[in-house]
Amino acid sequence: MAQRFLVFGDHHGDTESLERLLDDTEGERFDFAVHVGDFTDAMREDRATAAEQLRAVEPYLETVADRTRHDLVWVYGNRDYFGDFDYDLDVGTRVPDEGTVTVGGQRFANSPAAVESDVILVTHMETWRLLDHFDGRAHFCGNTHLGRSKGRRVNSAFLQYTHRETGEQSFGGYVVVEVDDAPPFDVDVRRIGTLDRIDCERHGERGVQFHAAFDGCMYCAEPTILMRELAASAFYGLTHDADRDAVADGALVDYAVDLWDDPPDGFRDEFAAYLDDIEDDRYAPLARTEGGNLVVAAESYAY
Repeated sequence: MAQRFLVFGDHHGDTESLERLLDDTEGERFDFAVHVGDFTDAMREDRATAAEQLRAVEPYLETVADRTRHDLVWVYGNRDYFGDFDYDLDVGTRVPDEGTVTVGGQRFANSPAAVESDVILVTHMETWRLLDHFDGRAHFCGNTHLGRSKGRRVNSAFLQYTHRETGEQSFGGYVVVEVDDAPPFDVDVRRIGTLDRIDCERHGERGVQFHAAFDGCMYCAEPTILMRELAASAFYGLTHDADRDAVADGALVDYAVDLWDDPPDGFRDEFAAYLDDIEDDRYAPLARTEGGNLVVAAESYAY
């Protein structure tokens, strides 16, 4: 049976964006609401300020929870130090770091290790390796501000972002998702500011994008985003449930190409070139061994 999810996050201590969301959803009813993290801007402020921001956003979250049949479920984000401060939210249900929690008959997890076919994974980070290898019911995430819908994953983009250099605010949006037995899900992207829908002819297999970060497709604008994602996904595909933790470049290239039904012209050579220089990418999911093979990077950003 299909269920209706309100999925949102990344407002970084701002309340106006939550007001816009509540105005936009007035009179609507959802089975669940899911917050994918970054309630605060603790990474740019301090823990005391973050606690104040949590107190400020809490009444809005309570109203969101009241609009659900079951509850609001949520996770902390990296800008919340993943919850590492004194104050804690007293609304909805936090998804635990390990195992699952059941709300309204639905199981939720924050750890990929806890995913089973009936579990909805809620993470702040995108977790690149799972995009092509996910066996749960759905995966909701945020962090990048680059909204996207592909298969069972929905990245909810962002509600509000304040530019560090100028102090200017940008407002984005949220999504309403009808989760059924199998994708494609019905994903309704709702704007409270500016979000552009991008159906890229070259990279359409990687999902429908909705963001305001680039003038068009994020992969066309920043090819490294695609390379990181495919490197992590291909590596996971080659090593998951296999007796090895390192792979050669050629095997990784072949697997990454096979992740496409119709790979873009030149992709094989572009991906191979990225792997040649992978140590120059500070956010690369993989790193070189002394023997020259590839392994998961010690500080991989979102592997």
